[in-house]
Amino acid sequence: MRRSRRQGGNEEVGVGLRPLKPGQARGPRRLVPWWVRMLRRVHGCRRVRHQSKRGAGRDAPSLRRRAYLYSRRAVVKASFRRNRGNGAWVRHARYLARERAQHELERGRGFTAASDDIDMAGEVRVWERADDRLMWSFIISPEDADRLDLRRHVRELTAGMERDLGTRLEWVAIDHHNTDNPHVHLLIRGVRDDGRVLELDREYVSRGVRELSRELIERELGPRTEREALLARERVIERAEWTEIDRALKHRAGVERVVGYDFEERSEGARARAGQEIERLQYLEKLGLARRLGERTWELAPEHESELRRRQRERDIIQSRARERQRQRGLDREAEIER
Repeated sequence: MRRSRRQGGNEEVGVGLRPLKPGQARGPRRLVPWWVRMLRRVHGCRRVRHQSKRGAGRDAPSLRRRAYLYSRRAVVKASFRRNRGNGAWVRHARYLARERAQHELERGRGFTAASDDIDMAGEVRVWERADDRLMWSFIISPEDADRLDLRRHVRELTAGMERDLGTRLEWVAIDHHNTDNPHVHLLIRGVRDDGRVLELDREYVSRGVRELSRELIERELGPRTEREALLARERVIERAEWTEIDRALKHRAGVERVVGYDFEERSEGARARAGQEIERLQYLEKLGLARRLGERTWELAPEHESELRRRQRERDIIQSRARERQRQRGLDREAEIER
């Protein structure tokens, strides 16, 4: 039996058995966390459930009670850029369309509501020269991006934003596949269709667009199943950032910051989630953010949340600076070519 392992943020779960060849000695058994076996059992129950729904209906109510569903997730980051009249918008658009960000060995091409072959820099240059006051910039990163048509998703997202805001939007976007998480950079002209400045409410920027993206994903894929939720949690067990598991630990700990586990009379999914949380607590021990009080009891450090969020911000800043250095090198190369 192959065990679960992580490689560069990607998670692989081996579930197959390899028969021994004649005369081959059986090697030492590799240990698999018990909650991983639980996760596989949950997957097995899910498969049986779908088969039963096609058969006799008398088992459907009891089986349906085991079909735990969770919300899909989408990361949406937003910012705006003021027009300084110095070509910064165009340089940013040119950077988004740089080589290898979208496709290997060629510059990227943007898309709009009506076209799939757009010159990002040319489109944004029109806005900048028209003395627009600002341009909105979004990064759209659905958790299930590899299962979605990202361009269609963004077109439906911007159509939903137009309905919410009561105005037609002029925008251009580009999909990137140069990281483990495919995502889209969306640039929206900061002008309403009546000529007024497009101002977006802080709450709508921080939550409204993300919720709209999530609803569109669920319309296409349905809610997350329990197995998908467990796999998503498994990928962040050993990340020095504030995670979904940490939110669960904070809720479970309460004001006393003490987390304890009793596995009696638990469903298989609940046991799997508890196992993940225990592994997370063991990782937090190494970071000095949790202290073991008993065999299955821990106390969270007072700075548990603040420290993880600080580390995440620092990592984001480092990555942002690295991207900026890469962008500047690209601009310098283009300037050399133009000369």
